[in-house]
Amino acid sequence: MQLALRRVATRRSAFVSQPCLMTIVDRLPRASAGAPRGQPPKPVKAFRAYLLRSLLAPVTAVRWKRYIYALHRDVGAPAPPTRVLAKPVRRYLHRALWPYQRLAMLLEHYRWLRTLFSREFVGRICSEEALPVVALHGRRGGEYDIFVIASNVVYMQREGELAICLAKRPGNMELCRLSLCFARVDNEPAVVVGGLQGPASAYKREVIDATRDLYGLRPKDAALLAARAFARALGFDVLHAICDANHVLRRLQDRAKFSRYDDYWMERGGKRGGPFGFVFGPLEASPPSGDRRDATKAAIVTAIEAFVAAHRAPLRPPENPTSARGASAP
Repeated sequence: MQLALRRVATRRSAFVSQPCLMTIVDRLPRASAGAPRGQPPKPVKAFRAYLLRSLLAPVTAVRWKRYIYALHRDVGAPAPPTRVLAKPVRRYLHRALWPYQRLAMLLEHYRWLRTLFSREFVGRICSEEALPVVALHGRRGGEYDIFVIASNVVYMQREGELAICLAKRPGNMELCRLSLCFARVDNEPAVVVGGLQGPASAYKREVIDATRDLYGLRPKDAALLAARAFARALGFDVLHAICDANHVLRRLQDRAKFSRYDDYWMERGGKRGGPFGFVFGPLEASPPSGDRRDATKAAIVTAIEAFVAAHRAPLRPPENPTSARGASAP
């Protein structure tokens, strides 16, 4: 009994003698002149949170950091921000994924991204540059832009890697953001939509006005159409979409503030199925029509196809394909 107590005391003293984790974290730079006293600025606070979460999956965090830093160096992009480093140590894309599965899906996405697109395209995305796709003109004179950008720039880093955004000029006020990534589903590459968000509730009037200006085409319908055209242009037959039950931000889905993904996917023709919740079939070609709304949709599809063709790289198998244990969808 005394021997056992002595061992416990020894272990306790050894643990206490080591630097406390919070002490190490607290040594990080604190608030700048513009931040409230006693509170770190947001970038530092995010980095401290990333360090704490990394302790739960240290191998995953180190592997991801090494990979993403090497990728940014290879394509000539600046160092990745904390929001990118924290992807595998937070819930990502599907709420049921473990850290090693999140890492595998991230690696799978970037392998396909580098396979399908040119080095210049990957470098511009990693540099957080907005790549224009098409400019739309409304019947009331409004001007709108659809562009592709890294998801972390529009605060959708937990829902995918690329974002398709529709914004109104002037000021580039974002009316809709759709996040997506590449994944392996049933041993085939696929495009997965991980999130669809509109502007703040204060801008609901702007969304209604934009819908009327675009001949009845809602901003979120335009973004989803662009995503489906994006998948078709890459040669993928189907598009997968996350359901409410699997969405990483499910706890924020208040009916008073957030629309339900399930209802919207079914409204747009999605069918329940697949590892993420919903599957859209191939995008069918629309017959020629004199309707201005159909003409706007056709302009989006044509522009997406031209965008993919302009940035496409010769198709080849992905480098060092990940084993099915980690890369496959849950």
